[in-house]
Order: sequence, then structure tokens, then C-alpha cells
Amino acid sequence: MNRIIALVVLVILLSSELSYSQCCSSGSPVGATVYVGVLAPNNLRFVAYYRNSYSNTYYQGSSKTEENVPLKFSYYNFTGISFSYGITKRLTAEIDFGYFLNKTQEFKYIDFKETGYGFTDGGVGVKYGIFIKPSRQIELTAGAGFRYPFTTKPQELDRVQLARDVQPSTNAFAVNVMLFFNKGWPSVGIRLFTVNRFEYNFADKLHYQYGSMLLNSVFFSKKIIPYFFAILQVRGEWRTHDNDFNDIYENGSSIRPNSGNYLLILSPQLSYSIAGKWNVSVLYDIPVYKYYNGKQLTPKYSFAVSVSHDFDLSRKKPKINIETLPK
Repeated sequence: MNRIIALVVLVILLSSELSYSQCCSSGSPVGATVYVGVLAPNNLRFVAYYRNSYSNTYYQGSSKTEENVPLKFSYYNFTGISFSYGITKRLTAEIDFGYFLNKTQEFKYIDFKETGYGFTDGGVGVKYGIFIKPSRQIELTAGAGFRYPFTTKPQELDRVQLARDVQPSTNAFAVNVMLFFNKGWPSVGIRLFTVNRFEYNFADKLHYQYGSMLLNSVFFSKKIIPYFFAILQVRGEWRTHDNDFNDIYENGSSIRPNSGNYLLILSPQLSYSIAGKWNVSVLYDIPVYKYYNGKQLTPKYSFAVSVSHDFDLSRKKPKINIETLPK
């Protein structure tokens, strides 16, 4: 019965007007990438996080540029939530959604600021533990999922459609696959794990298609004291060009020149478990290498705070008091 109740809760959340997060023009603000393994049966994991990002520097290729740049800066404040549920010891289902408190850009040469806000696209996925050895702290898990829009209509303000860079949603569907590997050494309090994710975006009803994304992360975790961990993440993000099928650019194709990039990011993180139950984490993203196709505004910094908790929904056997048994 507990398993059925948890699945019903997931369905209700899927049908609500909530969605998965987007970053800049497309993609997802990374806020809870540590919590990616499969769960025990009838366990429900809740993760909530907040992310802030600020951008004020243009890049052309791997070099800074200030030539003919339209924006002074851009920034966003994002909140996200995910739920994961262990169906079996190897199969876990999950959903993600989020809300942009604001997604703002201010122009450099004119007195104009543009802001979008609201729910993003919904995300659903499943993960399967291919190889799990708890005694040796080894796990190899594969996953797949999709993202769907709650509306295919771009956001408008005073009947004027907002620019794509401040839209809270892609207004389009996407599919993704994931591969996760974990290895721990409990005797020395060290854990090493990797997350690899690929996402493919379909075109929206306006015939615009955001580029595909490949994300590769390596995490190194070390226990400092009981319940307190230091984590270092090295993350590579690769995005292909966007396609605007309504336009032909100077390159003679629908490929948007000022789109697509490669980023190498160093992300230190601290995690503390309150009484071994509620986990609180903070992280700070430091871009160490940037390469952008064409000319694009790039992130200067980004930080996130997350909270997680696992709920055991399995039916526990009642305790029997031997003294009260009939003789």
C-alpha cells in the first residue's frame, strides 16, 4: 500500500504545473547532482535547491571581447525540487521541476531591462542499477528520461514576446540518457563517482531547436568528521549549435552562429548531515575554461544550496513485547 501511495504522489506531481529547470537559453542549472544513485525499495528521496548565477563578460572563442556587445549583464535566481522513489532494489523513478524567480538581462547602451519568470519544463526519468555491490561500495547505474513543456507558447509581457534568453522554458520536448558510477573506500572515508548525461532537444512550435548537451562530471568526496564531507567536482559541459529553421544565416544554413559552447568548471562543495537525516550542501562554480561559438555572454560565477532527505515508506514489522504475550 505504501508503494502505491508513493506512486500516486508522483503522478499527482507530474500533472501539476511544475517543471524542470533551464539555464540561460537552454539546459538545466545543476543543483543536486550528488544524489544520483538508485534507492532501496519503498524509499522516497526529496531534494530541494536554490541556485544563483551572474554573467557580465562576453567571450568569442576562448577570449574575452567587448566589441559591439549588446548586454551589460544577466542573472537568474532559480529554485528546484526533485523526488526519487525506489521501486525495486535496482529500479528507481524520479521527477524534477523548478521555478525561475527571475531571469533577467540588462542592455548596455540603452536603458532597458528584460525579465522572465515562472515554471520550467517537467522532467521524468528512471534509473536501473546494472551492477550494485553495497559491501564493496560499488554501483554502476544507467538511466533515461524525457522533458516536456507545460506550455508550447513563449512567455509574453504586455502582449510582447520576451527574448529567448529570458524565457523560463524551452517550450519543447527533450530526451536524455545518463550513466553513473560510484566507488567508495569506507576505511579512509573517500568516495569517487562520475555522472555522464546526454540530452537531445526537439524543435518547438516556432521551429527553433536548442542544441544538444553533453555533461561529464567527476566527484571526489572525503569525510572530514562524522556527518561532514568535502566534495570537489570537475564538470565538463558541451552544447552544440542551436537551429533556427525560420532563418538562414550568413553561413548559409539554419545554424545559429552565436550558440553552442564548451565549459570546464571546478565546483567545490561542502555537505553536512543533520543528525544523519537531513543533508545540507553548498557549492560554488568556478569556470576554469570557456569556449563559445561566435560571441556570447558567459557566466562569471554561480552558487547553489541544496537540502535532501530520504523517507523510508516500507511497512515495518511491529515490535513485540515478550512480557505481554499470553502464557
